[in-house]
Amino acid sequence: MNKSFFYILALSVSLALNAQDGGGTTELPFFIDPIKKLPAFELEDKKEGAFITGLPRFEFDPIRGFGAGGNIFLFFNGDKSDPFFEYTPYRHRVSGEFFVFENGRIRYEFKYDAPYIFNSKWRLRADAVYWEDPNAQYWGIGRNSSNRRLSFRDKSNPGAGDRTFSRVSDYEDNLSIAEQGADGLWTTDHHFNQFIQREQLYNFLGERVMMGGKLRFMFGYEALFTSFESYGGQTAEEAFDVNGDKVPAINNETLIEQQKRDGTWDRFNLSGFDLLSNGGYNFTSMLAAALIYDTRDFEPDPSKGLFIEYSHEYSAPWLGSMFDFNKFMLQGQYIKTLHRWKNNKNRITFAGLAALGHIWGPNINFIEMWDLSSQAEAGGILVLGGERSLRGYREARFMAPTVALVNLEMRSRLYDFKLLNQNFNVGLTPFFDFGNVFDGLDKMSFRRWRGAPGIGARMAWNQSTIVRLDYAQSPEGSQVFFGFNHIF
Repeated sequence: MNKSFFYILALSVSLALNAQDGGGTTELPFFIDPIKKLPAFELEDKKEGAFITGLPRFEFDPIRGFGAGGNIFLFFNGDKSDPFFEYTPYRHRVSGEFFVFENGRIRYEFKYDAPYIFNSKWRLRADAVYWEDPNAQYWGIGRNSSNRRLSFRDKSNPGAGDRTFSRVSDYEDNLSIAEQGADGLWTTDHHFNQFIQREQLYNFLGERVMMGGKLRFMFGYEALFTSFESYGGQTAEEAFDVNGDKVPAINNETLIEQQKRDGTWDRFNLSGFDLLSNGGYNFTSMLAAALIYDTRDFEPDPSKGLFIEYSHEYSAPWLGSMFDFNKFMLQGQYIKTLHRWKNNKNRITFAGLAALGHIWGPNINFIEMWDLSSQAEAGGILVLGGERSLRGYREARFMAPTVALVNLEMRSRLYDFKLLNQNFNVGLTPFFDFGNVFDGLDKMSFRRWRGAPGIGARMAWNQSTIVRLDYAQSPEGSQVFFGFNHIF
């Protein structure tokens, strides 16, 4: 699955549709509820034909340093004679992403999406993703991870015992201090909350609409290849002594190794971290299904509607998988525009999401704990922390078999303009995220939920491409994220 494959597939389907439409029909081949029709003021700016959007990206990540790359989106919208022109954000979309960070993290991603393919009630989506991350985050698994403070032995003051740090940056500086033993060797805990992650994911989904497009049933297949490596016993080039001078040091045991040793992983039936003899990759084979009720008026940037999804993933040895588990997510989204002006093109819209996820089984690939399952167009939701959940907290800061998450946003479109025959609209989005993790569904409570406020900037580019810049603040520090598409 590479970019040329998706491009050829999208182009061939587009040509087939043009021939099928005959260039003049405006009749829908089946009923679609008028609630799914794009508003007239949105249709005014909808571009016809094929076009490309995308941007080069430059980022700074507190985990991975500076990064550079880009996203590209190829759209096939058809023209106004297309019977679905008023009901879909696009007929076909091919997208690609490439990114590399200062620490060596690499990510490639190619996606294809076709609503109402061949003028039918079916939608097809395919994904191919590869990434390698030398600094994947591990802050502990289980309910205790939500109570776990940033505590560690105070290395700058030997003999003082443990110290609790209020900021994650101060905590990590303390971890990086190297200590010299009686044998003259230096050791450090620089990578205490990190491990090396390599993944390849291939995903294919089919979807059929019912009830005039409001009800959707999805099913598909996912193949996931994963490989992980510990820093325990490896050399840490980033370590320094109390004077700030770099020294050659060996990493001590990491948190992931501690929790494997102390029984935490056995308690949650986790496995899949150690490298295997078959080239070092674990194989997870999964069937996926979802039932979705969706009354939003425009998927990429809705102004109103309700979205409810039950999603389920299942992995078992009879599918060729090395693991055996079930995973579900229930989520609801509510979108409502509170005020419009300037011919309805500018607006203030409330958007809220509430999600509950749970994973269980006799043999769980531990990396599946990292995200809430979703077969919707936005994909899985990483938990809990990072750019698509608790944006003020470090990535994967809180994690357990049961996860609850709420995102509240006030999205505004404040100013629209045209540039080089492209349509743009910019605005601000204040938001508040909160959530918690639990050891099981029966352990859920409303105690000690974590929350973090923030504010973002949004730019809608030809309507279907949303450029996102978010700043979030929590008691443990602040974070900045740049990306594409709303987080939900």
